[in-house]
Amino acid sequence: MRFFALLVFLFLTLAVTAQVRDTLIVTKHVPFGFKSGDSTRVMKALILHSTFNASFPTIQEPDTFSVDGVINQFKQYGVAAHYLIGRDGVVYELVDPINIAFHAGKSKLPDGTTDVNSCSLGIEIMCTYTIGPNDAQYASLRKLIDRLDAQYKFNYILAHYDIAPGRKTDPWQFVDNGYFRK
Repeated sequence: MRFFALLVFLFLTLAVTAQVRDTLIVTKHVPFGFKSGDSTRVMKALILHSTFNASFPTIQEPDTFSVDGVINQFKQYGVAAHYLIGRDGVVYELVDPINIAFHAGKSKLPDGTTDVNSCSLGIEIMCTYTIGPNDAQYASLRKLIDRLDAQYKFNYILAHYDIAPGRKTDPWQFVDNGYFRK
């Protein structure tokens, strides 16, 4: 019996360690805000954004950090990012990375590329103009960036304001800590 208990303990320890090492990604694909891509798409950049819910359930009393509220807003504007990081650190995959999400708008990469959506992935971090990301979000973001960069080997990891200066200011209240590589 003690041997069985030890095996269960070791298994649970390994499972928790694996979960800590790997970011939990919840698939929550949306049917809008992207167009179909294919596996030949070259990924040059990873773009970091900020978002919050300003209108759901009502404009008078929005639930600022509602994942469903943010998704509802994206739907209204016909936009989406590949990933959304909630305040609890959970990463939601909104658009399959093979597809081209409409997250960058009118923008330009440092190499002059202007169709940024077609060669990038977008990550939205739930925060506001005055409330920045929290520790759980930073931890998930670091793991997600490491995972995606290992797979795609981005030339650039940039903020939205880097590719759309004067037009965009996000991510807001963001402490870099080595997230960006140009």
